[in-house]
Amino acid sequence: MKRNAYALWMLLLTLIVSITVLPMPFQAETMDDPAPIIQPETPNGKKVLFDNTHAQTAGQADWVIDGAFSDFAEGIADNGYYVEEFRKNGPLAVEDLEDYDVFVIPEANIPFKKKEQDAMITYVENGGSIFFISDHYNADRNKNRWDSSEVMNGYRRGAHDDPTKGMSEEEKNSEAMQGVEGSDWLSDNFGIRFRYNAAGTVIADQVVDPAETFGITQGVSEVTMHAGSTLAITDPEIAKGILYLPEGLDESDKWGPAVDEGIYHGGGVEEGPYAAISKLKEGKAAFIGDSSPVEDATPKYRNEETGAKKTTYDGFKDADNGELLLNMIDWLAEDESYENFAEAGIPLDEPSPFLDKEIPENSTEPEEEPWSTPLESYDWFDPATFAPGSFGSPEDPVAEPELSLSYPSVLPNNELFTIEVLAEGLNPGQTITGYNLGVYLDGGKQVAKVQNADGSWPSDYGYSEQFSLTANSDGIAKQTLNVQLDKNADGNANVRLRKGSTNVLTNPALIREAEETVKLSIQEARALADGKPVEVEGVITTKPGLFGGQGFYLQDETAGIYVFQHNEAFRPGDKVKLEGVVSTHQGLKQISDLELIEVIGESELPEFVAVDKIDDANQGQRVTIQGEIENIVSHWNAFEFDVRNGENLTRVRVDDRTNISYEAFVSNYEEGEKVSVSGIASIFQDTYQLLVVDEDHIQKTADSGSAPIINPIPDFTTFDITESYQIPVDVYDEDGDLAQVIIEMEDNTMENDISIEPLDYTPGNYEIKIIARDEAGHVTEEVFPVEAILSLSELDELVELGEDQGYLDEKMEKRLLKKAMDVQTAKNEQARNGKWNALVNQIRAQSGKKIEQGYIDYWEMPVEMR
Repeated sequence: MKRNAYALWMLLLTLIVSITVLPMPFQAETMDDPAPIIQPETPNGKKVLFDNTHAQTAGQADWVIDGAFSDFAEGIADNGYYVEEFRKNGPLAVEDLEDYDVFVIPEANIPFKKKEQDAMITYVENGGSIFFISDHYNADRNKNRWDSSEVMNGYRRGAHDDPTKGMSEEEKNSEAMQGVEGSDWLSDNFGIRFRYNAAGTVIADQVVDPAETFGITQGVSEVTMHAGSTLAITDPEIAKGILYLPEGLDESDKWGPAVDEGIYHGGGVEEGPYAAISKLKEGKAAFIGDSSPVEDATPKYRNEETGAKKTTYDGFKDADNGELLLNMIDWLAEDESYENFAEAGIPLDEPSPFLDKEIPENSTEPEEEPWSTPLESYDWFDPATFAPGSFGSPEDPVAEPELSLSYPSVLPNNELFTIEVLAEGLNPGQTITGYNLGVYLDGGKQVAKVQNADGSWPSDYGYSEQFSLTANSDGIAKQTLNVQLDKNADGNANVRLRKGSTNVLTNPALIREAEETVKLSIQEARALADGKPVEVEGVITTKPGLFGGQGFYLQDETAGIYVFQHNEAFRPGDKVKLEGVVSTHQGLKQISDLELIEVIGESELPEFVAVDKIDDANQGQRVTIQGEIENIVSHWNAFEFDVRNGENLTRVRVDDRTNISYEAFVSNYEEGEKVSVSGIASIFQDTYQLLVVDEDHIQKTADSGSAPIINPIPDFTTFDITESYQIPVDVYDEDGDLAQVIIEMEDNTMENDISIEPLDYTPGNYEIKIIARDEAGHVTEEVFPVEAILSLSELDELVELGEDQGYLDEKMEKRLLKKAMDVQTAKNEQARNGKWNALVNQIRAQSGKKIEQGYIDYWEMPVEMR
């Protein structure tokens, strides 16, 4: 309520005390700890109170003013308001609210008692204001069968007359459920009701004119939604929509896990407002159907059920989200004397249409609740059971484990295999509990049975029974699980580790029938995809361990390859047969996970083969390259130099384990000297390199001939992805026998000129490689960096090109053109960033649906906005 005496007192107090007082970032707090406050630097004499007595920190929520609602709360304080969190061991009463101008209710998950509802009505009727922030149906964060939309409305879906339906006796008898009655409370008093729909990632861009919203929508053109609900107007005299989702939505626009069709009335006005306002006697209320636009990415507390760290979404800065929310607070805090919108001269809405199942008495529970079984150690109504580090628990968080999974590169669907769960970084002797593991296909189908601790197997495919991990003296814990898959499962899959029902770690996997090892040449083995079993024979060409571990290079008459193994009983010249799995490490193709390796004879080492450069064609083989020494560099464990063959540059690496002395090398060779270098063609990450294994393999050579010269490309360091380019390449050959000029850029090959068409490339850094050959066999290579950019002025052109090239249809083109122009014409940097985020989120949300996959890759932030 508004009190002039309080305003004067606050002004005097502000002159005496520090202007801004922020709470300390405690890891765990309870209702008994002092509530956080934020003092404004320039007070306007008004106060805002945020509820934290109805499970606002349950599950992954962290809706507190010094946590994931801090951006919103600090924005309110920046506008002059005193902001405080509400804590209390007991029901909300009118006395708790009457000194505050606005009461914010972030996503409540514990139902309001009848006397709490009555207190809020009294508060509003006497001039107070409430902001209700809800979410999509089934956002039941504490798994008590009540989600925020049901709490706000006053009744559970399918349980209108029984608020404790499905609850255990312990839950029914808990203090939290005493005095809770099912009713249509919100609609009866505020003329509005949260729908139980669940739209996915949608941009609300149907904005009511500010002249009809008391200025709340001033400066607002788009507000984001990431799984939320809309509202239904039941009494247009006192309730009005101010922001709507786009028209033409269908089931493809729903939130993925929605329990029903998710979209009830096709979007637009009939779907109901995303944000709305209401007037009740001297006070008023505001509503929004999603917490995503309000939250930020700074959660404070741990998950109260699992103790896991939370991840929240940085939504307050998206689009015009912050503008709308802060405008709402300003309107809510302002005294107004009218008692309905007709009296205020505001055009009235029509009552919202309803499906039969939206009538409270006719509603049904689409799926059995709660959506997931809570941990046995957790009771939503008893803070004594909350995990350390969560709000309500007096204990600080335990050490957070670093978890990893180890399993075969290909999961066999026709034989038993194991998955190892590894936890590191624990305290010695620490036990972490409540974990379970499953394997599912893309789309969500569970396909694994995990053996139980007693040796039995479950009857159905799904997550394992819960298990614990106990750390050894080094703080490391392991759990090995036996797994068998559905024999019909095949293709891409995911291995997921959960704590309770919360995802902890999800890794990709590939399911295939276990294959018999096939004997192949090394060249054939190199062509296989990673994870394929293979048998090869070849000659060991390097001493085991020369490049780390006991690995070595192997070569036959077709190709070479690295072998990752741990047995030191081999030497160069051994002819071996081995069975293993093809894999790639740091760009290097190798055979690992050996099942068999045995010596079957001896052989001379293969001859070195002369090459112009190191590339994929000669990887793993013994080769020789000639040229001039450049860029000699010494590292702590090796030295390196480049060999320039005309304009072709090859990195040569000499590992300390070869016992080739850097000092001896630089005493015999200098930059510019012509040499012949022999070694193993290899690669590290993206750099091809020649590995030298013997000092005799570096020899001085005589000069011969001249190579073509490639001149720099003038004024071509960037290009716009929406434009066409034709750039000539200048190559000079002193001998006059230039034979060929090839230009390579990404996967495109050109001759003589650089040719680029619109959308040939996505934004990013590229290399233009120019290769010039003369008839004498000299080869020159030159690489020029170039950056593909998206310009702010070209956003509309990128939309039109997207339609021209079939990424989207004309209807989507018009929608995106409007958003692109909003970015281009934004009034300031903050507004432009918000509108850019809204545009990109819209494209991302429709990728694979109304927009072709891959189009999003062109939408990197314009260079002017970086």
